[in-house]
Amino acid sequence: MKYMVLLYSHPEPWGHPVEEFTPEFSGLPADERKKHFEAFEALLGRLHENGELVGGEALGDPAKASLYEVASDGSKKKSDGPYSSTKDHLAGFFLIEAKDQARADEIAEEFAAPGQSVELRPIWTGGE
Repeated sequence: MKYMVLLYSHPEPWGHPVEEFTPEFSGLPADERKKHFEAFEALLGRLHENGELVGGEALGDPAKASLYEVASDGSKKKSDGPYSSTKDHLAGFFLIEAKDQARADEIAEEFAAPGQSVELRPIWTGGE
């Protein structure tokens, strides 16, 4: 089964890796920050090696996002982003393939970091 691992964060200013721009992460000792990045790189390497990492991308500054809506009269409207009304914004995503929900949960948990949250969503296949 395929899943999206969605990473949300609230860095000020916006930048990547997003952790470096959050107070929660930047307040950690340097050795803990280094361990986090090493663990993240190792995670991506393991997922790639065993075929569970399908792809992923970091997303740009949400302040440069646009929102497109269709009004009740059928007209289309563009407005400046971000869409979210919370301080957290979608920062990036990874597409993974896991043998089952339990394995997907294990993987998603490893993506969690100070200053960000992780959402795991199955890819809709039409019948589920």
